[in-house]
Order: sequence, then structure tokens, then C-alpha cells
Amino acid sequence: MREAVSAQLDGELSELEAIRLRMHLDSCESCREFEASANFSTTALRMAPLEPLARPIALPSKRRISFRVPAAAAAAVVMVAAGGVFESLHGGATIRGSQASNAAYNNRLDMRQIALQQQARNHQEMLVRQAQFLANLPVRHPGFQNP
Repeated sequence: MREAVSAQLDGELSELEAIRLRMHLDSCESCREFEASANFSTTALRMAPLEPLARPIALPSKRRISFRVPAAAAAAVVMVAAGGVFESLHGGATIRGSQASNAAYNNRLDMRQIALQQQARNHQEMLVRQAQFLANLPVRHPGFQNP
């Protein structure tokens, strides 16, 4: 009930909760004493003059900049750049055992074939989803047309 007394002093109790608190306080001496003490303390604090601050309070900004994210992003950029330099210098020749000029040509063919395969998979998935959508459409009877 002490929480209810505090809530009543702050004006946060509903009408029903205030009635329940009043009924309890009518029958409980220790809670009445607590209410009187809390009421006195609250009134004294609210009536007291405000103390001037010796120095201003500076609150930290809500937006904190984390140095982990920029450091990780910088590391990722360095790794991508190093990989690009390595690839441009070697052209995949060390990986495939072929000459640099043929490796670049083969890489383009491989990329084209991968792109075509992905395009075919995407088209197949679209057809499947379209069939699933059409299978779930409600049957429309001539006498029961939906607007």
C-alpha cells in the first residue's frame, strides 16, 4: 500500500484505486502513519525554495559515437582494396594455373554464366510464387461476385 500512498501524493491514482487506498487507511494504523509522514515530507520538499547550482550541469549527448564501427569499416575497406590489388596483379593466374590475359577472359565468361544461372533461378522462383498465388485465389462464382 505504500506504493499507492506515493502514487496518490503524485496524483497518479485512479478513482477506484484512491477509494481502495482510503478504505485500507481507515483500517490500518501503520499505513495512516506512513501516509501522514509521506504527506509531510512531500509538502515540505515541494514548498522548499530551489537551491542555485554552484556550477552548471552538463548532460552527455544521447548519441554516442562508437569507434569500433569505423575501425571495422576501415579494416574491411583495406581488405577489399588489398584483394583488388592482388587480383589485378595476378589476374587469377596463380589460382587456375593459366596466363593472366586468358584468366581475365575466363573470369568474364564465368561471371556471365553465373549471372544467367541466377536469372534462370529467379525466373523459376517467380513462376512458382505466381502459381502459389493463383492457387490461393478464392473461387468466384457467377452469382456471388465480390466488388
